[in-house]
Amino acid sequence: MPIQLNKALIGREFAPFVVTIRVGQASEWGDIIAPPTFMTTFREAGGDGADFLRELGTDISRLLHGEQEFELHRPLKPGDTLLCRSRILDIYEKTGRSGPMGMVVRETVAADKTGEVVGTMRHITVVRL
Repeated sequence: MPIQLNKALIGREFAPFVVTIRVGQASEWGDIIAPPTFMTTFREAGGDGADFLRELGTDISRLLHGEQEFELHRPLKPGDTLLCRSRILDIYEKTGRSGPMGMVVRETVAADKTGEVVGTMRHITVVRL
């Protein structure tokens, strides 16, 4: 049975959350720089994904990873404390070989204690409709 995604969520901002990078601090190379894809781990700190899926009108059984991109303005280092703000940029539909799909485009912007943006992560979640 096809589902309808809640497009009223476009532009929704999620509650900001704080992440302190602790990985690498305990090593003898305490100033090791995190790889660009390390920002992926921030999503889990951002709250209850199950609530978001209910609001969207779907569940995890219909999700696929679409694409992901990272834009870093400076290296992420152990000890950095970052304020992360996430929002939904767009929700749109496409038709693929297996039928209709919904695309949910989300963005997370991470800023340091001075407010300087250090990185942006954008990702598309594909929802089988």
